[in-house]
Amino acid sequence: MPAQTPRQLLDWIDDEAAKFGSATTREYYLNYAGLKDDLALAPIFRKHARLFKRETANQLLKTKTKDQRLRNLREFVVGGYLERAARKLTEQIAARETADSVQWADAQIPYRSVQQIVTNEPDAGRRRELDRRRLEVTAAQNALREQRWDFLYKQTRDLGFESYVSLCDTLGALDLQGLRTMMEGFLWETEQPYREALERELRGIDVNPAQAERADLLRVFRSPRFDDLFPQERMLPVLRSSLRALGIDVDNQPSVIVDAEDRPQKSPRAFCAPVRIPDEIYLVISPHGGHDDFRALFHEAGHAQHFAHIAEDQPYAFQGEGDNSVTEGFAFVLEHLLYSSPWLKKHLGMTDQADYLRLVRFHKLYFLRRYAAKLLYELEMHESDDVRSFRKRYADLLTTHVGVRYSSEDYLADLDDGFYAARYLRAWIFEAQLRSVFVRRWGETWFEDEQAGSTLRELWSYGQRYSAVELLRQLGEPELDIAPLAADVADLA
Repeated sequence: MPAQTPRQLLDWIDDEAAKFGSATTREYYLNYAGLKDDLALAPIFRKHARLFKRETANQLLKTKTKDQRLRNLREFVVGGYLERAARKLTEQIAARETADSVQWADAQIPYRSVQQIVTNEPDAGRRRELDRRRLEVTAAQNALREQRWDFLYKQTRDLGFESYVSLCDTLGALDLQGLRTMMEGFLWETEQPYREALERELRGIDVNPAQAERADLLRVFRSPRFDDLFPQERMLPVLRSSLRALGIDVDNQPSVIVDAEDRPQKSPRAFCAPVRIPDEIYLVISPHGGHDDFRALFHEAGHAQHFAHIAEDQPYAFQGEGDNSVTEGFAFVLEHLLYSSPWLKKHLGMTDQADYLRLVRFHKLYFLRRYAAKLLYELEMHESDDVRSFRKRYADLLTTHVGVRYSSEDYLADLDDGFYAARYLRAWIFEAQLRSVFVRRWGETWFEDEQAGSTLRELWSYGQRYSAVELLRQLGEPELDIAPLAADVADLA
């Protein structure tokens, strides 16, 4: 180990982490954007092997220092140590997801493209059948996913943690049990209005709620009736004008590259790839039509603008690591513009908004309930050493709280490392509180106020030096409070 003092250790790790983060993010971008068939992480891990050795992880777990970088770099190194153990399986899973296909209508559809076709299929029988075929392929991949979690759990115990829950909660300071309590109360309080809205929306696409499946909700949220209000050719111009009102000139921002090209093997999930912060940021979307394209674009633009505005002199520990609830919260700040009545009227000329706002509030409540259910599921599963026994539990919890049938085959495919579901929930809460502060200061049209834009850019410049709770305290909010978020989805009538 080339470092002796805590400062030297953190300096070395910060430098290595920046190089490693850039290389892996570029690799993920190329693969998930459909530009590269394989996910070649092994050479990158080999080049930076010392960064993720057991000795490095142990040293960081024992290090005591007031250096603020420790928290973020410790979580990064331990996470990298775990991923290194499962690296080959991660690559094999990505290779399968890229290469696998589903037989449909005399054609082979790339596995990653199936969800878009399901979303756009108006016939309930056809979209359910196509989704079942996707599930068959997912089930065939699951042995690899199971083996991967076996590796992760073993390494977690070897590091001295009782469970994966304990590891993530300790290193990420997520307060998982407190969040669980908060979300259980939210599920209880929103049960009746959610069920009423769910039945209304399902019947609106001629689906019997008692027979509804996950694929039907995809169709509900596709909402083709609003397509004329969200023309694809206006997506980028509307984003530009919205950012310009906040003092951001996208046309003179070469660091942010938008990738909206259609490729067969491109992931259906929009994402942002900060390859070199703040100088090379990719905003990747896979357009399939309608307001969902706008929502995905604005969400990922929130990430992109956050990363592009991080101060260059910040250490990588604060640029690329830390509490991802923060960057997800900033992504939700821009996404929420599509829920704003004044913004819709100004930028899209939408005067008759009631039907659309009712749908998108329901959409948001669906996401909150879905991720709350995922949190409950993950807390149970990650306390165990045997993921295989949780197939049915996944389907039961999601079906119960979302209200349509979920299938057990997705029990590991619908799962991100590091309790990212918890980070999303914290981000939604953080964004709603942040927005409530902005509304108090600058009114409902805060997004047209240059002072609001200046404040937002200042918050962006910190990167993830501060956690979501620490940023809220700087704005006068003592803790995470779900009340502003609950108010967002209270009116579903």
